[in-house]
Amino acid sequence: MALDALLKTAHVIGAILFVGNVIVTGIWSAIFWRARHTHDFQRAARAIVITDWWFTVGGGALLTSSGIALALLRGLPLWNTPWIRQALVALSVSTLLWLVVLVPAQRTMVRHTGSADNDMVVRAYGRWNLWGWTATVPLVYALWCMVAKPT
Repeated sequence: MALDALLKTAHVIGAILFVGNVIVTGIWSAIFWRARHTHDFQRAARAIVITDWWFTVGGGALLTSSGIALALLRGLPLWNTPWIRQALVALSVSTLLWLVVLVPAQRTMVRHTGSADNDMVVRAYGRWNLWGWTATVPLVYALWCMVAKPT
C-alpha cells in the first residue's frame, strides 16, 4: 500500500509539473512577446527551453513512469484499459507535436531573436504559440481520462 501511495503522489506531482508548466509557459510567454520591443525576448525564449527541459520533460517522465508503474502494480493492462490507452495516445500526440513543431520553433526563437530577421522570429513564435496551445488540448484530455476513466 505504501508503494501505491508513493507512486500515486509521484503521478500527481508529475501531472502538476508537466501540464502546469505547459499552460503557464503559454501565458507568460505571451506577456513577454507583447513586451518584446522593450524587453529582451531572447531571454524569455531561453527560459522557455530551460523550463521545458526541467518541468515539461521532467514532469512528463515522472508522470509517465509512475503511471505505468501504478497500472502494472494494480494489474491493469496498459493497452486494454480504455482510459489508460486513450491517455497514452493523447500524451503521444502532444509529445509528437512538441518534438516536430515546438522544439524547432523554440530553437529559431532563441537563435534569431534580436537579429535582422525579425520576420523569422515572428513566424516561429506564431507557430510555437498556435501549436503549443493545440498540443495542450490532448494533455487536458489525458488528464480528464485519468479522472473520469471513460470506457
